[in-house]
Parts: sequence; C-alpha cells; structure tokens
Amino acid sequence: KRQYQRRVRGPTFSLFPDLRSGGFVSLALRGLTAEDFPFMKKLKIISRVGMGYDNIDIEAAGKHSVYVANVPDYGVEEVADSAMCLLLNLLRKTHWLSEGTHRGEWPTMKAVGSKRLRGKNLGIIGLGKIGTAFAQRAKAFGFNIIFYDPYLPDGIDKSQGIHRADTLKQLMETSDIVSVHCYLDATNKHMINKDSLSWLKHGSYLINTARGGLVDVDAVVEALGTGRLAGAALDVLEKEPYLEGSLLNVPNLILTPHTAFYSDDGFHEMRTKATLEVKRVLLGEKPRNCVNKQFLV
Repeated sequence: KRQYQRRVRGPTFSLFPDLRSGGFVSLALRGLTAEDFPFMKKLKIISRVGMGYDNIDIEAAGKHSVYVANVPDYGVEEVADSAMCLLLNLLRKTHWLSEGTHRGEWPTMKAVGSKRLRGKNLGIIGLGKIGTAFAQRAKAFGFNIIFYDPYLPDGIDKSQGIHRADTLKQLMETSDIVSVHCYLDATNKHMINKDSLSWLKHGSYLINTARGGLVDVDAVVEALGTGRLAGAALDVLEKEPYLEGSLLNVPNLILTPHTAFYSDDGFHEMRTKATLEVKRVLLGEKPRNCVNKQFLV
C-alpha cells in the first residue's frame, strides 16, 4: 500500500494505521525509525521505490524480522547521463550561453574560457554502478579517467582501462574535474570541504549528483569565489527544496532540483521492480535485493 510520511511530530505509525492492523508492506516511505516498528507487528517488507534507504533504520527493521529491499539499479543510466550533461555544460558553457541568448544578448564573449574535453583529467569519487557508467560515457569524449574508491579490490582499474588514486587527496590534486558518485554515511559527510577543495588545481570543476551531505556547499561557494573552482554543478543539496539562500546568486554554479535520477522509462521500471520485491515476499520467497540481511532475526 503506497503511503507517504508527512513531517509531523510523533511516531510514523500514526500515518500508517493499516500496517498496525494487518498491512504488510509500504512501497514509498519518507522515513521509518526504531520507534515505529513495534507498532507494525504484521509488517513483512519495506520495498523502497528507489535506490537509497538511509531514511530507514534497517537494523531496527531486521530486529523485527522485516525485510528492507531497494531497487539498486534504479537511475544508473539516468544519473550517469545527467552527470555527463552537467559536465558538458560546465566545460562548454552551454548553460550560460543559452541563458544570455534567451535574454537577447547574443553573448559570444561568454564562450571565452570554454574547455576542450579531450585530455582533461576527470576524477570520479566512488566507482559503483553509476560511477562506472559515468566513466564509460566520459571515456568516449577522450577524458583521462581517475577514480578513488577504497572499497574496491585491486584490478578494477585494469579491467576498466582507467587509473586509480590511492587517496582522496591524490585524486583531487590530479583532477581537472571531480564528480561525486559515492554513498553517504557517517564516515564521509562533507568529504568535499574547504580542506579537500584546497587540493584542487586553480580553475577546476565539481559535480555532485550523489548525496547532498557529501559536499559542504559553503566551502564550494568560497572556492567558486576565489577561482579555485571555475564552476560547479549540484543536483543534490543537504537542504531540499532549496527555495532561497546564497546559492541562488552564485553566477558560476549550476543547480538542478534533485532530478538527475529521473526519466519516464526509469520511473516505470523502478515501480515495477519495487512491486516485484513485494510479490516475492507474499509468495514466501526472499526479496532479491535485501539490504538488511545482516540484521534479520
């Protein structure tokens, strides 16, 4: 049963009365905490309509024998395509040239500073499904790909025909553009901050289509002001929706409203796959993409 949590005080269960009496699944949730599960004794599975599940206490769910499943391949192509689009806009200045033309300026001089793509060093933080898909697209444009991902075994660089950085600092120091594609957890919040941005070459570029909490936006604004960053593109922010604030007035910053994941085709596929996880559990099977196996009792 598809329900949405609203921002109210008190436990989430008050918004899901059906789960208290006999419901068994919620497909799209804004969040569930440990205090909610005791009130949903017949809940069997939480099937996330999407990839992320950091808004669900998966350990608490496991302790109450509730599966948490997601759609781990949702948006892989879309986010990789969107990141590539933002990269092209930053280096070729398409966004700003279009804006000026629409204002009736015919702004040919705004093309000054545009970059040739081939031969630029593109640093990718996180070489999971999306990071890999992005790397494949960027290789076709002639970028030299460097990635940083301490969780991957040796040999990934050889199989993908790209280069590996041993540390985040090494990646930042050698990259002309940095694109963030890793997951957010307690260990990497604000990994892009004033210190890490200081490792970049003057005139570098930053793209984030992953999680807003990975990037300290105040540090990004400062770097854009000093020229450490020539431009940045952010699809995700810690505060969303972002309707007012200093970011809206930064001229060399592209902002998009957390839509890098979306396409009509992908949205249909996501809903279908999330529903199939529910079907498996109803038929007595285990979900294919369970993310809390280690906590199940």
